[in-house]
Amino acid sequence: MPTSLTEAQIRDIEVTSPEGLSSQQLVAAFEDADVKFSEANLRRYVQLGLVPRSRRVGHKGKHLGSHGVYPIRAVRRINTIKKLMAERYTIEEIQAKFLTFKDSIEILDEALEELLSAFAAKIDAEDPSPRRESLYGELRSLRSAADSLLSGVYRLEKLLIAGGGAVRPRGGGAASPTELL
Repeated sequence: MPTSLTEAQIRDIEVTSPEGLSSQQLVAAFEDADVKFSEANLRRYVQLGLVPRSRRVGHKGKHLGSHGVYPIRAVRRINTIKKLMAERYTIEEIQAKFLTFKDSIEILDEALEELLSAFAAKIDAEDPSPRRESLYGELRSLRSAADSLLSGVYRLEKLLIAGGGAVRPRGGGAASPTELL
């Protein structure tokens, strides 16, 4: 029985469900690949802050209610946890050492992309003109700065994690946590 999803399986889930997954869909994504995972595990990971919380999404129509949807990044996060656990790290070690900054970094990444996409849509709506071309130039410059910022943030995170005095997990495994993230 596999301990985690493959990169191809994760990409397939991301393509088919870009808006996120319900808890049942999230659990099914792992179970369909014969990876042991349950709703109880999901609830525990969320309570410990290892997996981002779901957001409520309403159904169109009168009195149809709403349901929780987990961001698609939850699939990768759960998969990383499964890999680390297979390397014999405890939940507490994973929580303390490896996922300290992940939520904030992912939120920053998503917020920057959302903001830059909104800027692009606003610029696209303008009539062709020198002003519009100037705005596109500014947008390209901002995208470059955002990419540079995120690259630096990821680099610093890896340096902080690697410098945390990580020891080889019980029973062998990866030499450092950054090999798995």
